[in-house]
Amino acid sequence: EEREDLMKALAETRSEIEEAREASGTRFGPEFAAVFHTQIQILEDKGFVDNIEQAINSKKNALLALRSVLDSYRETFERIEDDYFRERGVDIVDIGHRIMEKLLGVRSPVAPMQPGSVVVVDQVLAGLFARLEMDQVAAIVAEHGGSTSHGAIFARTLEIPAVTGASGILAEAQHGESCIVDGATGRVYLQPDETLIAYYRDAQHEYEVAIEHLDALRGRPAETRDGTPVTLSANVGLLNDLRQADQHGAEGIGLFRTELLALAHRGFPSQEEQDQLYRRVVEHISPRPVTIRTLDLGGDKGIPNVGMADEENPQLGLRSIRLTLENRRAFRAQLRAILKASAFGPTKLLLPMISSIEELREAKALLEGVRARFEREGEDFDRAMPVGIMIEVPSTAISADVFARESDFFSIGTNDLTQYTLAVDRGNERVAHLYDGLHPAVLSLIDMSVKAAARANIPVSLCGEMASNPLAIPILVGLGIGELSLVPAAVPFAKEIIRALDVRDVAEDARLALTASSARDVHEIAASRLLGAGLLDHPDIGAWLRNAVDEASGFS
Repeated sequence: EEREDLMKALAETRSEIEEAREASGTRFGPEFAAVFHTQIQILEDKGFVDNIEQAINSKKNALLALRSVLDSYRETFERIEDDYFRERGVDIVDIGHRIMEKLLGVRSPVAPMQPGSVVVVDQVLAGLFARLEMDQVAAIVAEHGGSTSHGAIFARTLEIPAVTGASGILAEAQHGESCIVDGATGRVYLQPDETLIAYYRDAQHEYEVAIEHLDALRGRPAETRDGTPVTLSANVGLLNDLRQADQHGAEGIGLFRTELLALAHRGFPSQEEQDQLYRRVVEHISPRPVTIRTLDLGGDKGIPNVGMADEENPQLGLRSIRLTLENRRAFRAQLRAILKASAFGPTKLLLPMISSIEELREAKALLEGVRARFEREGEDFDRAMPVGIMIEVPSTAISADVFARESDFFSIGTNDLTQYTLAVDRGNERVAHLYDGLHPAVLSLIDMSVKAAARANIPVSLCGEMASNPLAIPILVGLGIGELSLVPAAVPFAKEIIRALDVRDVAEDARLALTASSARDVHEIAASRLLGAGLLDHPDIGAWLRNAVDEASGFS
């Protein structure tokens, strides 16, 4: 009877996890459901089941048997130094607790997440999204971190309000209490009164009405008053994001982040999984173009088992293109998957964090080797697939003319470019006030890159969070950026701003911004342009812009 009870608990646990995997795959795509694979593999592991069987024969009690097996695993894995295998021990203990709950017929001591839950954490790490019941999450609040950390960016991609750097929130917030999270202003209200709740319900309704109205106009072109077109693309990382890109009128995918699949697997994904994912993305978006960025891991997106040791300065260490070049087998697998996807629609390949011409040449040589093999094997692919680089390191921007001669396009990543130019950790809330992409030094590097691209006659886009900043949009258009790639929800807002601008006016604004003394001065230049264009009276986005302008310049 004890053995039957335990086997039944094992089966119920597996059924529960498979349901969670299916629900996650439906909502976010198969790449996100991968996080559940490991847990199912544990339940199917013959050694794990055999250990439990042997313990039952010895203990004659299912609960005592399960406890003894879990204690043995925990002691074993705690002695392991390798991070990856130590995490496997955590998975086994977690599975054991699930089985124990089924065996005892009790609910988890941590209540299941309810719809509309606000998640309060120490930091918004990218791997968090592979572990949470994201369909139940209304907002995320983190005690530490900055608004441009990758975890915060993923939250915005999923259109989930996120506030970072909320000092003391873990001690103050109580489980089950009411909370308001204002993702636009970065404010969090614990135990709000009815007046505040009513105010935010009205604001939320107005926002939803505005989005619905703007989405209905998504067919209008994003062009300035004098007829200059600006392409508005979407930054995405999940299949689910593609629906949002369609809904909000994105003209393509300017940045497909491939690392979410690796984060879900906690390691390099297989080529087969990448084949499936990239093909589905390209087929869905075609004939609009898709720019697929190779794995951008490291920094604040560290995962075990990919050759990353603990580093004192991970943002300056083995990350991004440096990591993939050291893991050539995994890199070739990804290049093969991207090349295969190129047969199903317009596809571009983007190499992140290129800091030297040698890195670019080495990556292109590996790609050429994959192309040659495809030719020999008769594989179908786009032989003219463009290969571009991200400009997110000052050395690359300064030497942009050199890189332009060997690149098909530039994509300016302002998040890291700002971090490295200003020496400000983008994930550190203590220096967050120093992090500003509108600093004249950052704008100068963007200007260098744009001009080098123009001399080489190659296109240039900008895909950082700066593209969603209403104060930055006039300056970026004035600098000559022809494509902005931003979170899908920001596309209709950016379009309304662009349609109210005149290129001659914003070109003069950009000239003034490049010679400004501080980021504050640039903010005032941009705020004046939004005010002069009449955008603060816009029926859909006026209230949102008014907050930005008030903070920048003190206008009322």
